[in-house]
Amino acid sequence: MTYTLRDLPAIAPPGVAGVFFADDAACDRANAQEHVVNDTMTPADLLEKCRAAGLPLTTDQETFDQTGLDFRVVHARDDEGRPWIVRTPRRPDVTQAALVEARVLAFVGPRLPVPVPRWRIHTPEVIAYARLPGVPAIDIAPAGGGPPRWNLDPAALPARFLDTAAATYAALQRLSVDEAAAAGVPSQSIDEARAEQRRFMEDTRDVLAPSEKLWAAWQRWLDDDRLWPARSAVVHGDLHPGHMLLGADDDAGDGQALVGVLDWTEAKVTEPSVDFAMFYGCFGADALRELVHRCEQRGASFPAGFLAHAQARWRASPAAGAAWAQRTGQLGVLDHTRAMLATIEDDLARE
Repeated sequence: MTYTLRDLPAIAPPGVAGVFFADDAACDRANAQEHVVNDTMTPADLLEKCRAAGLPLTTDQETFDQTGLDFRVVHARDDEGRPWIVRTPRRPDVTQAALVEARVLAFVGPRLPVPVPRWRIHTPEVIAYARLPGVPAIDIAPAGGGPPRWNLDPAALPARFLDTAAATYAALQRLSVDEAAAAGVPSQSIDEARAEQRRFMEDTRDVLAPSEKLWAAWQRWLDDDRLWPARSAVVHGDLHPGHMLLGADDDAGDGQALVGVLDWTEAKVTEPSVDFAMFYGCFGADALRELVHRCEQRGASFPAGFLAHAQARWRASPAAGAAWAQRTGQLGVLDHTRAMLATIEDDLARE
């Protein structure tokens, strides 16, 4: 679902500058500017925009951090030495999506047991926020290069991580979907979510070329009314380990806690298995069962067949990823979804 500026409430979230507009003329001016992406901007240019907005920052970077798919990033510090993240959109659609993400952050921020980014500056060209403490569960681009590096053992998740993750997932599941929609969080019905998945599969079938066995499994999942939940929930939408921040191991040796969640670009009200499907894909079936169990201990409830539904959703995720890659022109992501598909095909062949 795509939102224009006018679709969102006119009152800006606390601490976010230059995002929402009280009259149509201002909204039209912003819409006219929002599709401009400045490919010639340097890190120094970006920090000058922060300074002009009242936030003086410095950095040693001469080039942008290019690891993100949606933003070019500068890692900066303020006058007191505190680290900040400053980013500028790569594509026009990212500028539009950021308007919605600002609303999502304002809604979920006070309602979760872990912090999320709090944007100090938000304009069509620049977003700036104080960096949250912690390290990502997986470092996709470690210093010095090399393959991604885990900061926890994905095959033996610490109890403390599972507890704190369950608290966060359960809190999301308990949020009021009506309040979320009223706050500007994108919303789709279960039927709409189901139809969207079918469209992803049909639109990417030629590109991905799934086996007949996997295609049939996808269709069985779509057609099985018993698996699809009756109620929607607020989901992060892209809750992979790179967006999970970990604290230090505690003195008791119980492992790291989840201490923050980044990148809420894909958040919305939709069918509730989205984040659990990602958890399954990253950590496996046993970890998913443990997460769901601990969520239930914290007041979340799940329908019968939820585990099977989340696993089936993960098996279908290459179609959604390929659809996104086609829409945004991210050919590297398309290669990644093909690799995912091959792994899923191998798992299916062993069953």
